[in-house]
Amino acid sequence: MEDKRVTRRDFLLRVGALGLAGLGGSALLSACGGGQQQQQQSGAASESGTSASAELTCTDVSGLTAEEIQMRESLQYTDHSPYPDKICANCQLYVPAESPDQCGGCQLIKGPIHPNGYCTSWVQKAT
Repeated sequence: MEDKRVTRRDFLLRVGALGLAGLGGSALLSACGGGQQQQQQSGAASESGTSASAELTCTDVSGLTAEEIQMRESLQYTDHSPYPDKICANCQLYVPAESPDQCGGCQLIKGPIHPNGYCTSWVQKAT
C-alpha cells in the first residue's frame, strides 16, 4: 500500500500557490472593474453638453487594496497638477486611455489616472 501522507513542505507549497492564485485573481478583478463606472460618468457629462474632460474625475479607488491606496497617497497623486509643465499626459509612466474622455493608467500607481494629474514620481516622457 502507498503512503499518502502530505509532508509539511508539500502542504506549504500548496497553500502558498493557492494564496498567490487568490491574490492574482483579486488583482485582476479589481483592475477590470474601474473602467465601466468611469465610462458611465464621462458619458453622462457628454450628454449634458459640458466638456467631458472638464468633468472627468479619476479619484474612484473603490476597487483598490489598502496598499494600493496608500501608494497613491504616499506619492501625493492628484487629478490636477500644481505644475503646468508636469502632468501625467507628459510623464514617462502614464498609460493613455482609449479616448480623451476616460481615465488613463500608470505603470507605478494602480487605479484611474487623470491626464492632467500629477504625483511625486513624475518623469519627463522620453522623446
